[in-house]
Amino acid sequence: MTIPIQLFASLKDAAKASQIEVEIPENCSVSQLLEIVARDFPALEKWLPHCRVAVNLDYTTNDQIVRDGDEVALIPPVSGGAQIENAPFVEVRAGELSLDEVVKAVGKQKGGAAGAICSFLGVVRETSKDLEGNSHDDIEFLDYEAYAPMAAREIEKIAREAMEKWDACVAVTHRVGRLGIGEASVAIAVATAHRGPSFEACRYVIEELKKRAPIWKRETARDGFWWVEGSVG
Repeated sequence: MTIPIQLFASLKDAAKASQIEVEIPENCSVSQLLEIVARDFPALEKWLPHCRVAVNLDYTTNDQIVRDGDEVALIPPVSGGAQIENAPFVEVRAGELSLDEVVKAVGKQKGGAAGAICSFLGVVRETSKDLEGNSHDDIEFLDYEAYAPMAAREIEKIAREAMEKWDACVAVTHRVGRLGIGEASVAIAVATAHRGPSFEACRYVIEELKKRAPIWKRETARDGFWWVEGSVG
């Protein structure tokens, strides 16, 4: 059977395509699927040991069976929705972000029980290091790319973890597309009864988001560009 596989960031550049197709046998495991990808697409082979595989918008294990109709994506190391009752406010979008939006969202959720609201705003800076460790102070812009449906789902999982651990209300928005210096890439707000849990929960959300959400950034300086990627989770 033919399985389409979505590619992102450095994988998309290596394959020169955002999607590839492979022929796999019945009862093919994720591990076997990766072997087939390496065989059929040599340009991707060196990247595969550093990737995770998502099936139907969830990270999976190497022994999971891939079935006809599954939505499969190769997730390189990451750089880092609608509101319903008792759910975190989560959006991955191209539009501008504001702290006011997420602060209001958690304030509305927590209501009079909120004694503290902690917020975080990540912005694009002009300094960075390239893949060889060379320092740059001439970053011109960043391009953020996401596997948007899965990113929103994973961020919601993270937010729910924080909600349960710290009895918090959480709101997160993450931007995709091209961002200039000083523009906001992620906005987070957490409301709790007391300030200590609010700080802890907010830090937890941003740290886990950077590790787990399938969102990548490409930095562009005057003399070139590179994808910023972390370690495999």
